[in-house]
Amino acid sequence: MEDYRARYVGRLRLDRRVMPESQAVRLLEGRLAEQEVELARLRTEVRTLRVRASHDAGASSSAQPTGGDLAVLLQEALDRANERIQELEAERQAGGVATLQAQVEALQLDLSRMEGRMTVFRDSARDAEAEKIRAIEARVQAIADLEFLKNQVLKKRREQQRQTQ
Repeated sequence: MEDYRARYVGRLRLDRRVMPESQAVRLLEGRLAEQEVELARLRTEVRTLRVRASHDAGASSSAQPTGGDLAVLLQEALDRANERIQELEAERQAGGVATLQAQVEALQLDLSRMEGRMTVFRDSARDAEAEKIRAIEARVQAIADLEFLKNQVLKKRREQQRQTQ
């Protein structure tokens, strides 16, 4: 069973590398549904085999000379079906956990993407605010320069007026 889980987890990792998380989740859900159908089919087959075995056991041994062989074959088929049912149930349980885990990982990925977007937004907002501040500072400097030039021009005019008087 441990070997099976290791292979299943390996397949799940391979699926994640090849396809997006959402597609992997849908694939796992599809696999889970297929396994449930297979499990139902095997349970039906087991019931059928049990009915046949009980029916064959009730028949006389003289009417069926190979009844013992048939009983052995039916028992082997029943054992194989029960093993397969146990495997499928274990896989279904592991698949449910893996699907849930894949959904959690997808949500964590979405969360980290959103956090990244928020960080980018905050950075761009901070940059925009800094740009506004630089623009205001540039305007203030331009006004100060114009004021200085205006004062220089007025000073020269006054000098010229004094010289002409």
